[in-house]
Amino acid sequence: MPKPDELLFALKTYSGAMLAFYISCWLGLDNPYWSMATAFIVAHPFAGAMRSKALYRFFGTLIGGTAAVVMVPNLVNAPVLLCIAMALWVGLCLYIALMDRSPRAYTFMLSGYTAGIIGFPAVSDPSHIFQTALTRCEEITLGIVCTTLVGTLILPRSLGPVLARRISSWVKPAVEWASAALAGEGEAPPARDARRRLAFEATDTAMMVSQLAYDISHLQSAVQQVTRLRMYVISLMPILGSIGQRVAELRRIGGITPAMQAVLTRTDEWMQAGDAEGADPLLHDIQELEHEPPDWAGLLRASLAVRLEELVRIVYQSRRLRRHVTDGTPAPENPALEGEYIAIIRENRDHKLAFLSAFSAALAILLVCAIWIETAWAYGAGAAILVAVACSFFAAQDDPAPAIALMLRNGVIVIAGIFVFSFAILPVVTNFSELYLVLLPVGLLIGVLVSRPATFGTGMVIGAIGSTQLALNNGYNTDFIKFADSSFSLIVGLGSALILTRLIRSVGAAWSAERLMRANWRDVAAAAEASTPPDRAAMTGIMMDRLGLMMPRLAAVASGADSAAAGALTDLRVGLNMIGLHREQWRLPAAARAGSQLIFHRLAAFYRTDPRKPAPPGIIHALDETICALAGEALTYRETLMILSGLRSVLYPDAPPPDIALPVAELVAP
Repeated sequence: MPKPDELLFALKTYSGAMLAFYISCWLGLDNPYWSMATAFIVAHPFAGAMRSKALYRFFGTLIGGTAAVVMVPNLVNAPVLLCIAMALWVGLCLYIALMDRSPRAYTFMLSGYTAGIIGFPAVSDPSHIFQTALTRCEEITLGIVCTTLVGTLILPRSLGPVLARRISSWVKPAVEWASAALAGEGEAPPARDARRRLAFEATDTAMMVSQLAYDISHLQSAVQQVTRLRMYVISLMPILGSIGQRVAELRRIGGITPAMQAVLTRTDEWMQAGDAEGADPLLHDIQELEHEPPDWAGLLRASLAVRLEELVRIVYQSRRLRRHVTDGTPAPENPALEGEYIAIIRENRDHKLAFLSAFSAALAILLVCAIWIETAWAYGAGAAILVAVACSFFAAQDDPAPAIALMLRNGVIVIAGIFVFSFAILPVVTNFSELYLVLLPVGLLIGVLVSRPATFGTGMVIGAIGSTQLALNNGYNTDFIKFADSSFSLIVGLGSALILTRLIRSVGAAWSAERLMRANWRDVAAAAEASTPPDRAAMTGIMMDRLGLMMPRLAAVASGADSAAAGALTDLRVGLNMIGLHREQWRLPAAARAGSQLIFHRLAAFYRTDPRKPAPPGIIHALDETICALAGEALTYRETLMILSGLRSVLYPDAPPPDIALPVAELVAP
């Protein structure tokens, strides 16, 4: 049953839609039902999301209307060229929209199919295309203004508190994963579950953060700080993966000293306490461990100490920043920390999948337009419009076909409902008040569906299709032939979109996850082959973004999520160690520099194939030979030795320690 806040939102949404319809009728606009449809499309339970969507819809409508005004008059005498131009425009706009994963993408997507909404019906009367585009923009703007004013002024629901709760929910999985990693159980079931949750949350909240600037809460001005906090959480993930693997390896070879165990215990207690205080003495004890004698176990302990220091510094800054965001305390500043190992925002862009989406949309439009032209079908424009809308709405999904099929099913249900309303109920309605009451139950149902994330798309589609198919005007003028033709065009349009999408665009979640993993492998191989050190922060940002995109996809196929997540973190750690080796190799002696080049060459070849397989023995041989070349001057090249040991540990976690005699006595740090 609907909750009170859902019913309130539904009533506001429906009232905003009917207000827009009433004003459109009063102004004498051609198609006042477009104002009603826009109100349902723009509606969102959170004020920030609704206001951003309203702004982007306005600009999308303006750009799409302009495109229609340019194309239709110039190509109306060449219908084939006009259809090709429209299809290419929709495809281009959809491609650009899929390259932009922010709410701003809505502008580009809308620019595409709005040109079709305005342009296709104007083919029979191109002389009025400018007036049609202008009226369309007026109707859309009216719907935007009405629903935004009602949603903002009447008991608005702000996004800030919800986002603050999401930020607080990052704490538990981070602490659970950290505790497991510090105990050397980074691959235990609790740690894997925490890793999945943290990866998903850090990626899933990106959209909410981008909408925060349009919110009405006190967090409206905190976009930059929330983004920083999200980057801290993302940067934490490879560090926790490294700590868990390093502690497990040290326990396996008996390399955990009493001092190291004491630091691990204190770090775990500090993480569990949840306070920022106490970080300085803990950092002091950790830094003491970085001066271990550089035998093999000592190198592992020293590199573990470096990771522990990074963990404490990031968590310390994260806790201070989270208090600033949620409680308004002074903002912490630490540019040195951010310049050292904090990720920066880098989003994955799949050009191939975006092209497939754009191509399938353009081809479906051309197919329906061909049927329209050959049969001289009076309502063919409606089918072409629905193809463009359906292919654009769900293009971001791995397989849009099920969503389009659901849209088709809902469209048939809407047609049946509209038949009852048009021919049994509306003929007895005599004024606006009666119309408001008659449509109220359906309007509330649509509003409740829109208010729930699981049914948001269904509610928006039913509201938009229902409003346009009902086609209310200032007076009752429905006839059965027009209703039948428009209904048939809806079924043909959505059916064509479904068929073409299944043939060209349908891919599974597993296929998309595989592409994301392979993109990570290409980045690691490119980092190995680079002539200059790649950007550490950028690599962390893009690979963690892909990990966040992988998690829900792998969860959908119910297999391989844990191994894929572990593999993604392993790939990132390999990449980060290679970047460190790139930066160090210029100061190495000739033999070690040649060894590092051999490591890069073999790692690149390994990551050009399938790194899910065990690493070949040639890489560990090159690592051990390079370590041997530096063994005589271990104090001078301690940083390089820690990087090499890190690469060896992450690629060969079960390998026995290398048979290398490091001159310990002369290398104890003063």
